[in-house]
Amino acid sequence: MIKRIEKVFSEVTGQTDVSFTEKTKIDKKLGISSLGVIQLICGLEDEFDVEIPNSAIKKFKTIKDVIEFLEKNIDG
Repeated sequence: MIKRIEKVFSEVTGQTDVSFTEKTKIDKKLGISSLGVIQLICGLEDEFDVEIPNSAIKKFKTIKDVIEFLEKNIDG
């Protein structure tokens, strides 16, 4: 799942040397703007065919948080 998240991140940002772990923090160190975060969320929604509500987005602190949300909310 991390590879798919990295793929979406690369598509949104154009960064090709992306490598995440579950502990990677979702913050300004990722080098994306607020608009970039919105684009990333939209990309994840498309990639995983899931709707991510604002209430969930606010709880995303690390890649692990994203993975846990996706695992609970995607089909199969």
